Amino acid sequence: MAIVKKNFKDVTTTERAHYQKALSVLEKNQLDYGLELLKSLVQRNPGFMDARSRLRSIEQIKTSNMNGLAKFIAQLKSIPYVIKAQTIAGKQPLEAMKLAEEALALNLHQANVLKLLATVAKGQNATFISSEAIEIMMEMDPMNEGNLRTAATLYKELGDGHNLLKVWQRLAAKYPDNLEFQAQLREAAAMATMEQGRWDKEESAAEKAAAAAKNKNKDADIGDRIIRADDDIRDAILQMEAKVNAGDESIDMRRKLAELYMRAKRFEECIKAYEWIAQKMGTLDPTIDRCIEKAYVAIVDQNIEELKQNNAPEEQIEEQRQAIYNYRLERYEERVRLYPSDLLCRFELAEVLWEGKQVDRALEQFQLAQRNPSHRLHAMTYLGRCFHAKGQNDMAVEQFQKVVAEMPVMDADKMNTLYYMGITYEDIGDDKAALDCFKQIYSANVNYRDVSARMNAFYERQKAAKEAAAVN
Repeated sequence: MAIVKKNFKDVTTTERAHYQKALSVLEKNQLDYGLELLKSLVQRNPGFMDARSRLRSIEQIKTSNMNGLAKFIAQLKSIPYVIKAQTIAGKQPLEAMKLAEEALALNLHQANVLKLLATVAKGQNATFISSEAIEIMMEMDPMNEGNLRTAATLYKELGDGHNLLKVWQRLAAKYPDNLEFQAQLREAAAMATMEQGRWDKEESAAEKAAAAAKNKNKDADIGDRIIRADDDIRDAILQMEAKVNAGDESIDMRRKLAELYMRAKRFEECIKAYEWIAQKMGTLDPTIDRCIEKAYVAIVDQNIEELKQNNAPEEQIEEQRQAIYNYRLERYEERVRLYPSDLLCRFELAEVLWEGKQVDRALEQFQLAQRNPSHRLHAMTYLGRCFHAKGQNDMAVEQFQKVVAEMPVMDADKMNTLYYMGITYEDIGDDKAALDCFKQIYSANVNYRDVSARMNAFYERQKAAKEAAAVN
């Protein structure tokens, strides 16, 4: 039986109830149970797209939270499923796909399993499942040559010229002198052009313009009005979801829906909406990537809060915090790799590296990020803090002095820089210079951090020194 794409409204009443139960479980942050429910649903009905998308999101979260040892153990547990799936793939493809789902539920980032799933699904004409597996495989390691070659082979067999072109663009950019890659790139470009030509013939420019105008009018009832109340958010989501189910593919409308999902704390659906936008645009730009990251972090934050409420061991909570940090660092490093000239991406990466106490790497990125006019002074202040952390206090003071000289107004940023300059002066034993920094802050905000306590400590030391001198 052919695998057909289905949405919520297309599946049976039993499957809808099963899916709703999974959502209810996930809302309570019972991720493992929710994953099992979604997995069994996808195994029974692999074309159920809502369930597939949600399953992949949860698997991604689970895998991102795993350390290296946990991933290795998960791969070992996957081996029996993979071997059996490879053995029966030719005669029992649907059963092989079920076994592949078992393996991916243990660890989503298994290239061999994703390749197996893509190949078997292609044989069943379920190209949407093949494409999904290929995309995950490439996201794991975007510049892995073996994965990219596998993706290129599968995309070519699927007749997907658009994605085939993107794969060879990556490989040709990585190896500009490789003649094979350059030839494959030209062939893929020709295939993508033919594919675009076929699309252009499907409807006239006038028909497209009419459709765009229709979509614009359909969105008029939502408009750009400010939505604040929970009921308004819920109503707006229902209205937009109805348009999506009716076939509306407006990127602007889907972006608004994603933002509303975020505000409603429906984070998995938020991620799904942004991923749809990225797929529609053909690229994952930094803005969308940041939104997806924010939603993923929010899911783990919810899990941490539940652990705290259940009085979970601190080590377990710390594991979740570390998982968030590792995920964020991975995303920021990837953005810098994809957009090396985007100085905002470099500044954000530098902040995360600083947060993780990777001072030398943070220093390098802050030095590059200071070329961004919008973040120049912030980056320079961080440079001073990096020098201070490395014990290079003279360089730290020079850096702080440069920043303060460019800040005529005593605002929060200037107080922040003066504070760290004062601490640096304290560390080198220049109490007078440190006190001058803290006095400037104190005169503007007496409650700023621990400035008042530091000043009092200075005066106490001064008083004690005078009393000691008098005794002598």
